[in-house]
Amino acid sequence: MTTSLTETVNDAKETQGNRTTRAARRPRATTTNGIEAQRFFLAKPGSGSGTPELGKEFPGESEVMAESFKTGLSYFIVSEWRGMADLSGRKPQLGREAARGGAKTG
Repeated sequence: MTTSLTETVNDAKETQGNRTTRAARRPRATTTNGIEAQRFFLAKPGSGSGTPELGKEFPGESEVMAESFKTGLSYFIVSEWRGMADLSGRKPQLGREAARGGAKTG
């Protein structure tokens, strides 16, 4: 039994080894039913108390990343979700859905 298990593991490694490897993709802003699930903020200058203080909001990660590089400030990616329960089955399933609030600029 041990020999067949080892062979199975080795076969699985060989099939994985034949795949081309890609660099890990960065998660991008996703939309759920047309709603932006991520928002991008530059940190407020002088905020170093350990509590995140959100400054100017940017439309995308590339813009906030460039501004972060120019200013030397950190940036934040914020996702807003609501907990939900699916009670259609025998056991309730907990999940999440994107919050319905619109993106507010500030």
